Amino acid sequence: MSDDSDLRSYTRRGALGLMGAGGVLAATETLGFSNLTRDRNLNIAVTNDLNSLLKVYVENEKLIDGQTIKKESVTVYFENQSDIDLTDIEIDISNGGSVEYDPSFSDATSPLFTISSLPSGHTENIRISTQSSGTADITLDVSSDTLPDLSIELSRSFHIDNSS
Repeated sequence: MSDDSDLRSYTRRGALGLMGAGGVLAATETLGFSNLTRDRNLNIAVTNDLNSLLKVYVENEKLIDGQTIKKESVTVYFENQSDIDLTDIEIDISNGGSVEYDPSFSDATSPLFTISSLPSGHTENIRISTQSSGTADITLDVSSDTLPDLSIELSRSFHIDNSS
């Protein structure tokens, strides 16, 4: 009998110890990083969209990833915040719903757009519109290989809700 109670107390102590350790880990820093530097002039930095080389946002500089936008149309802006001209920026838009596209840089109506050149400090945009009283799930996959040493890739999703 005493052997069983000893085992249960060890099991209880172990469970309480694990829960305590988990609580301590949840309450402290995980020692993740936001900047990584390596020899040979390689510097990798992680930043939010509003401070990145290619800034992607909607009206009033709002971030769009995971947002629901309650409007009939949304203008998505692509701003070059780097000190070089970006070229061949590919924007692949997939959607769940019926939408129309109106890009500022091309008259083509397609879910695959290319900004051939985006000079430093300049902005282009695509207006995405739903049908009257419609909704759409939008995913933007954006990539650019301007230089052999500079590659930009991002994916952003948002929901347009014009059902009211």
